[in-house]
Amino acid sequence: MDLNHVIDRAELHAEVARRFGSPTATRRRTQLDAYLARAWALLDTAMRTYDAENPQDLVRAAVEAHRQYTAPDALRTAGFLHFIFSELDSNRQLDGAVELPAREEWAARVVECVRAGLGDKDFSRLIEGVNDILAELADEAEPVSVG
Repeated sequence: MDLNHVIDRAELHAEVARRFGSPTATRRRTQLDAYLARAWALLDTAMRTYDAENPQDLVRAAVEAHRQYTAPDALRTAGFLHFIFSELDSNRQLDGAVELPAREEWAARVVECVRAGLGDKDFSRLIEGVNDILAELADEAEPVSVG
């Protein structure tokens, strides 16, 4: 893990706390409530397990899977895992069989636990907010010069 990666993760954590937290008594920084902090910790762990250098792919897949899962015409009996596994499966097999590497499957299962714990409304707010934060941080990334 290089210094830029550490700085990016610190910025991500600070922005999540700013957007979803409440002011502390000292008012210098915001803090997540305990329940959301635990959910964020699990989601952050899933993102690092999936790909520490590029967690956006997992978050984007979770956002899209949740949109499909909560769509009015969705077949919800398949469960959220079906939707996120389908989004993460790069082979997109037509027979419905999904083959994911173990770390990706584990990360998806943790995201499902976060969704189940928070409920659809709060999960949507969190995952879409994190997706927006990651997109903004990627846009702000400093270009690397060579030579």
